[in-house]
Amino acid sequence: MTELEKSMESLILIFHRYAKEDGDGKTLNKKELKKLIENELPTFLKNQKNPTTVDCIMKDLDTNKDDKLDFEEFLPLIAGLSLASMARLDQVITNIVDIFLEYAEGEGSKHQLNKEELKKVLEQEIQSPELKGKINVDDIEEAMEMLDKNHDGEVNFREFCRCVCDLAKCYYHKKTGKGGKKFKGKEQEGCQED
Repeated sequence: MTELEKSMESLILIFHRYAKEDGDGKTLNKKELKKLIENELPTFLKNQKNPTTVDCIMKDLDTNKDDKLDFEEFLPLIAGLSLASMARLDQVITNIVDIFLEYAEGEGSKHQLNKEELKKVLEQEIQSPELKGKINVDDIEEAMEMLDKNHDGEVNFREFCRCVCDLAKCYYHKKTGKGGKKFKGKEQEGCQED
């Protein structure tokens, strides 16, 4: 298993560890989210001046307004904090950043992945069949089109994070057996939505 795959698996395991405290196992209520943040993101919480930080996070991330966060609603928190230093999630986040920078640091690089660099990331950092099947490295043009949302011919860190989030969602659905309606769009082909 590559570092990136280990990082995605860690995210899923940490999410479920806290989500199961109320017996649900699939969503975080406010109490579980607060405990996760206190234990797994203590540096982030200490640096917050607002005593209602957890309330604000819950409100911002709870897109379906059910007062719970499912895994997909939780992922943007991780993506948003990816440049910060934290407890156990620290390794997951820093691995994602380090992998991106390792491949994006060519001569005169603007910290973006060109087609060849993207192909190397997909070939070398994605090893599990479940994830490898989600992006076709043989058709790098299609992968670039799918990931390069600003159409500049390169994949920036934000676009790379979207790719990692989509792969994490696919892996989550595979690991939990969660079904539902299909995502729209090529990048989530074959993945199931909650």
